[in-house]
Amino acid sequence: MKYAYNYWAVAVAAASCFLFGFIWFTVVFKEAYTEGLGKSREQMNQGPSMVATSVFQLAGNLVLAIVLSWLLKKLGCETILESVRLAALLWLGFIVAIIGPLYAHQAYSFKFFLIIAGAILMYILTSAVILTTWK
Repeated sequence: MKYAYNYWAVAVAAASCFLFGFIWFTVVFKEAYTEGLGKSREQMNQGPSMVATSVFQLAGNLVLAIVLSWLLKKLGCETILESVRLAALLWLGFIVAIIGPLYAHQAYSFKFFLIIAGAILMYILTSAVILTTWK
């Protein structure tokens, strides 16, 4: 099963998600996100470095863009509307359906869930539009 990827489109989609996530979590929802985590700044500083988390995020964004590119091609999504519909369906079926119950069991707030799930929705939608537009 051979498929030629548009590597520029994949890279731009991944970078766009990275930039969007930075703005989403450090500007738009910084306070609500930090509050939802339930950790102090000191506890957060004990985790992986900013460089390490950025590398992990960018790698995840690349995987998302490659898999989504393959799915869009395989399922014949030619228009932005078709791609956005698929992206929304993937988000609902694979993200919301999985992390929703997980967040509920871990007693995170619904607001925190919406911040995370909303960011992922925007990643998938942004990637779908870029990958469909730039073939």
